[in-house]
Amino acid sequence: MTAAVPFDAQMEMLESPASTAVIRTAGRLDASTASRLERVLTDARTKGSRVILLNLEGLEYISSSGLRVLLSARTQTRQAGGDVFLFALSQPVREVFDMVGFSAVFNIFDTMDQALQAASILAGK
Repeated sequence: MTAAVPFDAQMEMLESPASTAVIRTAGRLDASTASRLERVLTDARTKGSRVILLNLEGLEYISSSGLRVLLSARTQTRQAGGDVFLFALSQPVREVFDMVGFSAVFNIFDTMDQALQAASILAGK
């Protein structure tokens, strides 16, 4: 059995489309790590990001606490006229999203390019 990767979330601000943050996640998103992602998401909104792209490729596990953080971020970002787009979901995370119905709630893309295209459309509004 391999050791679990510690949770990590890193943000990068993009110049184009304007007001877009890309957040790369890795490891396990659970009750003990959800607050870290919540801080990064809040930081993105504080810096003026209308659109947040979440790269979930490296995310090995997501608990209900992690799902709550994502849903809350989506709600807050949409209230401010933006949105949260997810891309490159790992297979275990995709299965959880399908099981709880989040696949129908979030805009989910296979690649960052697809998510960026959607962000460009939103930024043009």
